[in-house]
Amino acid sequence: RFESAADISLKIVFSSENPALLGKLVKGAALDVSANGLRISLSQAVKLDSVLDIWITDKELNRKYFLTGNVRWCLESGKPGDFQIGLILRERSDTVTDLRSWREAFK
Repeated sequence: RFESAADISLKIVFSSENPALLGKLVKGAALDVSANGLRISLSQAVKLDSVLDIWITDKELNRKYFLTGNVRWCLESGKPGDFQIGLILRERSDTVTDLRSWREAFK
């Protein structure tokens, strides 16, 4: 894992526990990243197993990545209203993502 300060935009495409989040756009920050996952900071909790579409902007490389991940954990940090979320990245069968190029960036 590598520490990061990348800006991210997330779109929640599935949340069986909270359907009101469906289609919601959320801004956040990537705290650390790896070829297979992310730890992000958000201003709201997201239920486990929610599927998130994620736009990550890498300002150093002037590159945007479109990724999909499943929420594996969500914890409130020390500050009220500040949550950290762990995502595992995956391919999608219904759309093209940048997962392959994202993983290549870590080699």
